[in-house]
Amino acid sequence: MLHEYRKKTTIKAEQFDGSDEMMKKYGLKKFGWEGFVRTRNSLDNFDFGAPLVFSKGDWFIEGDNGKINVLSDKEFRRTYERCD
Repeated sequence: MLHEYRKKTTIKAEQFDGSDEMMKKYGLKKFGWEGFVRTRNSLDNFDFGAPLVFSKGDWFIEGDNGKINVLSDKEFRRTYERCD
């Protein structure tokens, strides 16, 4: 019999809003009309598998190792449920 489950572990996550403050915090710069790209200074902040280009609305997730991973809003909402 199939049952539904949700992830039990909690995470720290912040939705990227494209603001100058968040661009500075994560070491990003504008790329094209609506995109954002990591800079050389941001390489230490992000997980190895994190994408190079982001969109407004993506989620930055802090891993156990302190590195940031990134999920699209759709994938984040499908995977996680807010618990606070």
